[in-house]
Amino acid sequence: MTFTIVRALGLVTVQDLGRRGHMHEAVPPGGALVADRLIAANRAVRNPDDAPALEILGQLAIRAERALVVATDVVPARPVPVGGELIVASEPRRVTYLAVRGGIAAPLMFGGRGALLCAGLGGLVRTRDRLLTAELPEVVDVAPAAAPTALDAASDAPIRIVAGPDFDYFAAGALDLLLSSEYRILPSSDRVGTRLDGPPLPRTDVPEVSRPMALGALEVPRDGKPIVLGPELPTTGGYPIIAVVARGDLGRLFSIRLGGTVRFTR
Repeated sequence: MTFTIVRALGLVTVQDLGRRGHMHEAVPPGGALVADRLIAANRAVRNPDDAPALEILGQLAIRAERALVVATDVVPARPVPVGGELIVASEPRRVTYLAVRGGIAAPLMFGGRGALLCAGLGGLVRTRDRLLTAELPEVVDVAPAAAPTALDAASDAPIRIVAGPDFDYFAAGALDLLLSSEYRILPSSDRVGTRLDGPPLPRTDVPEVSRPMALGALEVPRDGKPIVLGPELPTTGGYPIIAVVARGDLGRLFSIRLGGTVRFTR
């Protein structure tokens, strides 16, 4: 063993940069909720960008069973001696990443090493779990990553969206209402979807039709409260899509803490 999970509060999983090309097999892309933050943590310990690390939506405490070098997306690399303990919390953001020099040892499934929550494979990291690190070369040449700083600096800026494909499902003015309103990130949000509380978006009586889903899609259930689909999104769904978050703004959106607010712009 390399380290033991002393305490895991909230949602803690092993994540990399995801898997591609398996949506037709009902396997979502998965991967880090905020890829730029994972990359920053990995680069701080000189890991490859896609090395598996711990994604923490809550709080994590570990105890080293052998000497480790660790970093997060906001705290530089530091040693943890044998028997040493470390506490990492995601607050004041929704998510943070703990990278260990060498990366977390995790099996390759569907082209990725992150948790496959959708299939019940490689699921949650829990208290008393014991994790191993992988073996990597002594030196990995990487460029410094400043992306999380940029994410924090622009955290109050509106999130950019493009209009979705389902205007026929919404009453006139629904998109304008979305753009002019402030929404709160609900505590029920998870890696499948970020649930928003605010003015309900009026829908028409057009029947729901199953169609492919996409990362960042704003789907609208019958109660009118939008849900932004995350990396564990369902591969198909029937709720209409009013808009899609610009890929470059997904990290900012998914970094907003639970209970925080968000506005949208085109």
